[in-house]
Amino acid sequence: MSEKEKSVVIENGEKKAKHFRFNWKTAVSIIALAVIVYIISKTDFSTIIVQMKLLPVHIISILILLQIITQLALNYQWYRIRKVLGLKASFFRLLAINAYGMVADAVTPGEKVGGEVARVVQMNSMLGYDTKQSTSIVTIQKSLSLTALVVLNGVAVATLSSHIDFLKPVFTRIILYLILGALTVFFIFMLFFTDRLNAWVQNRKSENKVMLWFKNWMNRFAEDTKAISVRKSEWAIQLLLSFVIWILFPVKLIILVSQYGKVGVFVLLAATFVSYFAAMIPLLPGGLGTFESAMSGILIVYGLTMQEAVAVSLIFRFVTFWFVVLFSLCVIAAWKISQYIKRKRK
Repeated sequence: MSEKEKSVVIENGEKKAKHFRFNWKTAVSIIALAVIVYIISKTDFSTIIVQMKLLPVHIISILILLQIITQLALNYQWYRIRKVLGLKASFFRLLAINAYGMVADAVTPGEKVGGEVARVVQMNSMLGYDTKQSTSIVTIQKSLSLTALVVLNGVAVATLSSHIDFLKPVFTRIILYLILGALTVFFIFMLFFTDRLNAWVQNRKSENKVMLWFKNWMNRFAEDTKAISVRKSEWAIQLLLSFVIWILFPVKLIILVSQYGKVGVFVLLAATFVSYFAAMIPLLPGGLGTFESAMSGILIVYGLTMQEAVAVSLIFRFVTFWFVVLFSLCVIAAWKISQYIKRKRK
């Protein structure tokens, strides 16, 4: 084969490769769109609209404003982690990356599960990080967030134990406390004793490709957690951010329930965190149904009528789920437009 023929073959191969990548992205987009359509078809928007019309406009405005603050606070946590690690990324660029993650969360089973892969992919693409760096950042943020959620769920179990039949047996509460305690210890060990964990991983004798990649990743993860530890009080600030972000959710529920009846603040705190924990069970996309059922059930036990409990659950879900999806799509559109304008100016 002549050099010219080889060049043609290589060029054709590159074109096919590009075409394959395009088809892969298109296929993922189509699947995501199909799942969103499925979720929309299973959501009773007519009931949501009717119930929202009954609420004062200023209440709806406050709920939406608080949700925007929640999203910005979450993005600030990502931004702060990146800054401490000495990595470059603008606040808006990270907001776009998180928007992709939020949309991915909405179309995958469970709550706050599927978006991590999307965030890693977008960090690699939009920030130029390698996969080890991206997954390290995601692991740090997710560990902080889940630590706060697990602790808050422990408080929730203690709050609801005297009213929920399932939680009344002492044995059940002990098992739940042990599980939550084990998870808390695990995340604390991941963040604050990474050197020991890394040493244990590096001493493993297995040298297959997966293990080698994991060892390299653990080295990066240990370096990143150490870099955060060097900054005095940084871990405390990050954990405080995680607690504040999670607590903003029951604040919205407290404001919403106040329009229907009187339910204790600690009960509403507990109802929120238990519902989110239940929504993490990977049954349907976005935790569809699981969240609403858990929250409605708890609110009914504590005095709301079934109609009021369902109304609260649906409106709360609209603000914290559907509005977030819409907000994320707007951010992604804004990011695409800004990049298009930059390219045109060049």
